Amino acid sequence: MVTKHLTDEEVQQYVVDKQHCEMKIVEHMHLCGECKSKAEIYESLITGIKQQPQRTFNFDLSKLVVQQLPSPKEKASERLLFRLLLFIGVAVIGTGVYFFEGSFIYLFKGVGAILIYLIIITALTVCIGLFIDMYKKYNNEMKLLDSY
Repeated sequence: MVTKHLTDEEVQQYVVDKQHCEMKIVEHMHLCGECKSKAEIYESLITGIKQQPQRTFNFDLSKLVVQQLPSPKEKASERLLFRLLLFIGVAVIGTGVYFFEGSFIYLFKGVGAILIYLIIITALTVCIGLFIDMYKKYNNEMKLLDSY
């Protein structure tokens, strides 16, 4: 017979979930009167807690919390970045139209020219996308640092 008593965690585990307890805990509980009395105390505590009525607020807590959250503000720098990228995109397309205005027929006849143009557009799009992603990540990290 084990002379060492069970810990409080083991007694609580026995009270809450007897089916999944280790066999040594169950055997000890059947033999030890002191641990049985601890288990009865825990059972009465648990049933007392379960019988208590749920606390309710007489106001809408979620509404109050949402009201206190800071509203997201669009910074002037974000609007400026968007306008700058829009201007660059329009400038690139406008430049292409200006330089190839008289030679659109030749542009589409020659696969080499259109391929180069598509590669340039793709490279610019990828670079701009990476820049925007990096800028958003930077802003998120700065907001995180500002919240501390």
